[in-house]
Amino acid sequence: MTPLEDFQRASVIASCADPLPSNIVSQYGKRIIRISDHQVVKWGPDVTRVEFENQRLAYELVDSRIVRIPRVCDFFCDERGWGYIVMEFIDGKVIDPLEDVSAIQRVASVLNYFATLRYDVPGSLYGSACRGLLFPETEDLVFDSLDGMEKWFNSRLFAHNPKLTLRGCELVLCHLDIAPRNILWQEDGSLCLIDWASAGFYPRLFEFCVQWIIDGKDGSFNSLLLKSMDPLSGQEMAQKEPILCAWRNIQKYPLTNRQDYVKDYRDFRQILFPCPLIQCRNTHQIGMNKLTVNAPHRPDPPLLILQARL
Repeated sequence: MTPLEDFQRASVIASCADPLPSNIVSQYGKRIIRISDHQVVKWGPDVTRVEFENQRLAYELVDSRIVRIPRVCDFFCDERGWGYIVMEFIDGKVIDPLEDVSAIQRVASVLNYFATLRYDVPGSLYGSACRGLLFPETEDLVFDSLDGMEKWFNSRLFAHNPKLTLRGCELVLCHLDIAPRNILWQEDGSLCLIDWASAGFYPRLFEFCVQWIIDGKDGSFNSLLLKSMDPLSGQEMAQKEPILCAWRNIQKYPLTNRQDYVKDYRDFRQILFPCPLIQCRNTHQIGMNKLTVNAPHRPDPPLLILQARL
């Protein structure tokens, strides 16, 4: 890094630490600061290089005549490890709550366009760990195939839950954080999407599932968006319940892949089933470097299959 670049980054950090009120762009806290006529910076402890790279790739991938994405310029971290993304300033406003049907239909048309952008490997645009509402923060999940992703979701299901089948689902561009706060409306009615931290190539069903999970949290926006998007096929709709069941189980039984978290199946048993169990079967999958636990769930005793990397 040159002395000039070092000075510029130090200036950005200073601007974020003590911003002028007129330079605060975001209405959701001091997270996006305008640093010039043409640039803003998004900063904070949860701002990562992955988000930067996702947004860079999305900018290159999508047609700007359909949806705008701010062009990113730089990413760096300060001494605390907080991330800074310097990006293009796009003049627009957030409409929140957003309940205008015609506006929501325009958002849906953008998502329908995203469904035409396909890839053959699931995961984030940058190729790093999957992030977003459907995935636990405690695991760095990287899949090399749709089959691998399907197996992981099924490993988060109880025996009585319907099993997930993703075979035949196309992997399309998904934003996975569509909300009024992440949409900038320009004067000509065009829209700009921000916050690409969760974006990647996933079954189109995933974009729907996120909206089903948060339905009502953004007023009527979520339900209106779901109605406005091109409908899922019957086969896709059949996978709704398995995905939502897996998500509920992930929330109730969070796991981690830290090596010091679980030593053997008895630790899993204490975490997930603190009451005494009648029996427990454990098998070590040496080749996969994983521990699989099959244990009865009380009071109704279906087998729960849980996997965590050791």
